[in-house]
Amino acid sequence: MSEPEASRRSFLAQLFGGSLLAGGAGLIASVLAYLVPPEYVRAGLGPQRVKVGKADDLVAGQGKLTLVEDEPVWVVRTAAGFTGVSALCTHKGCIVKWNGERRLFVCPCHEGLFDERGNVISGLPRHALTRFRVGQVSGDLYVARGESQRG
Repeated sequence: MSEPEASRRSFLAQLFGGSLLAGGAGLIASVLAYLVPPEYVRAGLGPQRVKVGKADDLVAGQGKLTLVEDEPVWVVRTAAGFTGVSALCTHKGCIVKWNGERRLFVCPCHEGLFDERGNVISGLPRHALTRFRVGQVSGDLYVARGESQRG
């Protein structure tokens, strides 16, 4: 009869040891996940910064269309520096075009006109284009979601 007790004790010992091992592995995995988060978690920690190109590649009055978090964004070099605005018209979501000669964003669908900062000049849109932050790092131009530092 001692044999069934021994196997019961060994089973409980193995169960207890396995539980400790699984708990320890979970603890180590949690600490590692905290110290080295996956890429999708890092992206969720703040706005995505997208490299547009070299700042010197854009001359005054010229614009470049890029994607930031799946939204089309115009980056335009103005006399005062760089401006970033959403390319989605605030009236119906059409893609606005940059007209460098007139220094305006033009909505081809509903005759909306926006100045180079994205403010409404005329037409059906009632709200300004969403502004994006634009910055330079070592000659490279970056754009990210959020209001620019200049008003």
